[in-house]
Amino acid sequence: MFKKYRKIAVKNLSEHCGLIHPKASVDKIDLNSNAMSLQVDFTKKPAITVNQSASVDDALNLMKLSGVRTLMIIDSKNDFVGVITAMDIMGRKSMAYANEAGIPRSDVLVKNIMLPKNKLKAVDKDESAHSTVGGIMHTLSALHEQHMLVVTGEGLDMEVCGLYSASDFIRELGITFDTSSISHTFSDLKRVIYEHKEVP
Repeated sequence: MFKKYRKIAVKNLSEHCGLIHPKASVDKIDLNSNAMSLQVDFTKKPAITVNQSASVDDALNLMKLSGVRTLMIIDSKNDFVGVITAMDIMGRKSMAYANEAGIPRSDVLVKNIMLPKNKLKAVDKDESAHSTVGGIMHTLSALHEQHMLVVTGEGLDMEVCGLYSASDFIRELGITFDTSSISHTFSDLKRVIYEHKEVP
């Protein structure tokens, strides 16, 4: 089966053979850095998705397994329909829905508390490529949003190709947004991220 392919030479490992470790980045990210440095690029790292009919607990478990705090939501046709965050699930939102619907918290579904795509904000990929980290933070602050999608195309050709998340800025820069109108939001977000506590 493989005879038509050329074998390559192999060698024995020397006694002193070690492991190569990746070099630490010498470029420290700050407010003046290109915004792409903190963009989650779905063309390089596929978006983690969850079906809208999944339970919020299953969605949270997927976040933990995947090491993400935001999931892209799809329907039965695999069409993108919205976003859900760890804060949506661990905060008041899921419990409030359960109380209002008269159901156990464990029965709350992703579609019950997700943020539908028609309520999401996005920035064009080309615009993003010419922006700075500070520019994205300013935009998020002005919108009072925790995340912002990156898109290509227009109308029927529009596609989500990336994501900016407030949690990434908090982690990388070690600062919060200095905007009183959303300070509680980011305080709550940090509790979810770093302390794994439910937002009161």
